[in-house]
Amino acid sequence: MATITLRETKGSPLSFTEMDTNLTNLNDNKQEVIPNLVTVDSISTTTDKFLFYDVSSGAARAILPQDVLAFVNRTLMVKCVADGIGPSTGNGITHVTIPSTLNGKNLLSVEAHVYTAGSGGSLTNIQIHNLTRGLDILATPITIDLNEKDSSTAATPVVIGGDNNVSTGDVLRIDVDAVSTGTLGLEIRMVFTSP
Repeated sequence: MATITLRETKGSPLSFTEMDTNLTNLNDNKQEVIPNLVTVDSISTTTDKFLFYDVSSGAARAILPQDVLAFVNRTLMVKCVADGIGPSTGNGITHVTIPSTLNGKNLLSVEAHVYTAGSGGSLTNIQIHNLTRGLDILATPITIDLNEKDSSTAATPVVIGGDNNVSTGDVLRIDVDAVSTGTLGLEIRMVFTSP
């Protein structure tokens, strides 16, 4: 335990030396590792567990690493076109820059949503292009079917290409290859995970 000189105990202000000694004692006596735990360099996703105490139930609980994707995955949502505006076709209807929290992550899933479903013409098709690296990320573009608002129900599912890793500062360009008549708004949801 650290020895600390208190103003209240001393009865007068602390000198610079006393204050420095207090800080040195705190630093020297800090606990780096919980004594009854060991540190390791690897983990088994099927047998090792993250232990925690559930205050609401008053019980100890455990989570397997394979069940913690919600803690590992990162979602990036991009509002490409306002809800009341029809998207136009073309490359670069919007761009997004990858933040440092996504550095080294891989695109795991991607979906698109419009706020008024298109009812005529062709399907709505969207590509994500890594402008920094000069490559399309999707092997099969995102599709929103006629009279649908979301790509999660598309007859042709999106396929993510093999080169789907992103780095801090990468610029992703959203390309709209086709828009069905009457479509309004456009939003992209991208989920990234560790490789």
